[in-house]
Amino acid sequence: MPLFRILLLSLLIISQTHCKKEAAVTNCFNEIQRSELLHELEPLTHDSIQLSASERQLMNEIHVLANDITPLSDNIDTSISIQDRYHQIKSNFLQHAALAEQKANTFYHGSEASVILARNAFVLMSYDALQRKYPEFMWTRLGVFAANEVRSGLVAALFLRYTLLQNNVHIPIDNTGKEITDVLLETCQILIQGQIDVLTDIGSLGILNSITGAGRIKTETWLTSEAREGFRLQEQAEDVLKAGNCNAYQDTQTEAAIQFGAHEQIYILQPMWDKPLMQQFATLDKLLIQLTNRQFVFFGDIFIGTNKTGETGKGYTVKLPTNVNDLSNAQQRVLVAMNGFHTLNNLRKDARWDRWIDYSMIKIGNFYDVYLPGVPL
Repeated sequence: MPLFRILLLSLLIISQTHCKKEAAVTNCFNEIQRSELLHELEPLTHDSIQLSASERQLMNEIHVLANDITPLSDNIDTSISIQDRYHQIKSNFLQHAALAEQKANTFYHGSEASVILARNAFVLMSYDALQRKYPEFMWTRLGVFAANEVRSGLVAALFLRYTLLQNNVHIPIDNTGKEITDVLLETCQILIQGQIDVLTDIGSLGILNSITGAGRIKTETWLTSEAREGFRLQEQAEDVLKAGNCNAYQDTQTEAAIQFGAHEQIYILQPMWDKPLMQQFATLDKLLIQLTNRQFVFFGDIFIGTNKTGETGKGYTVKLPTNVNDLSNAQQRVLVAMNGFHTLNNLRKDARWDRWIDYSMIKIGNFYDVYLPGVPL
């Protein structure tokens, strides 16, 4: 259906830290820079342009919840197995996610579209919080930007749905009575659940790494081979970190993150991509890649910044690798993640980009200047 395809197409910088081998471990993390950036962004804490005072209050409540990480692993019996520790952390994480959803449901009076975007806000804020509390675990440093790309798509899709509904436009896609507005909402529901699944898994693994240690986790047979390799490399990275060799630490940390990325794509996200609707979405994305010679894609490019619409010429776009054209293929998505982690690692070794990355993460994590639909959904 050509019209269906057309509609679906719419959806979708302080100096660099220099470390010597004898330097303190904390020198590998630029906390002074982050504090200065937080001060720079103080005016945005009183933001009343993007959101109403009541909606900003909701986002502040979700921000507090997302940053309340310590209780996720508190009071866990250290005599239980590492696997059981993981499951307890994840269960606690899921409760936080459910509470954020409940707050949004109450505030938005059950509006499914608005709740989807609020759940995404919890994901973004959680990745920022995890990266600040556990900076040795790199996955979340890229994860926040990847999740923000999804938010961009969610906003576009839900705004399109709103426009169709407001104008009483009904476009059936089959003879069951399902319309394009139903498909747009269902796609967004699948995508946000995929985000929650990844957040609670990788977040729990990151917390587990902190409280248990990669050396003890790396041989756990219940983990996927990719996750075990990730923890093996994570242990190496943290050993290098103790010696204060920042460059080597960052490189090894990156390779660990790539393995965790493979774990997420193959085992956590593949069930989402196997759904018929997401298979169709991947097919349309492939068509768009071909038609625009990779100038525009639904997902695959990763913008390092807060909002590509308002930051034209400022951010950095990690383009879809030339050997990737099918997002339903887990191995191809692993290549996207690999390219993203390597690019981000190279960028953070440049003082200007390292500052920009932190600046952008803080903005996203505090829900400043993010993608918004501009209308009550």
